[in-house]
Amino acid sequence: MTKNDLSSHHFQRKISEFCARRIAPTASKRVLENIRPYLTSLIIYRKSPPILNGHIDWTTIGQACGIEAELTAELKKQLRPGLDAIIRWLGAASATTRARTARVWRCVSSVTALR
Repeated sequence: MTKNDLSSHHFQRKISEFCARRIAPTASKRVLENIRPYLTSLIIYRKSPPILNGHIDWTTIGQACGIEAELTAELKKQLRPGLDAIIRWLGAASATTRARTARVWRCVSSVTALR
């Protein structure tokens, strides 16, 4: 298992714990069962939460989770830190990938220069 996969699995567990602590007390079981897989899928597929005009697009999230009617202001308030964490994690993961790519490129350039 690559380091990237381990990071993804670890973060998925963290998001699952986040849902149990922050979402479960304020939402129904059905809502929780729809939100948790959605957040996990964002991590697995390395997708950012939907953003519209620089803000989280709650309509799209509600539709994707099938919870449009249950997406209250309180639930949004509880979800925001998890979505922000995913955005930060994706930024860190892409920065690591860019650094790794740059390192490989430097190695290839060095070998080519020696020829």
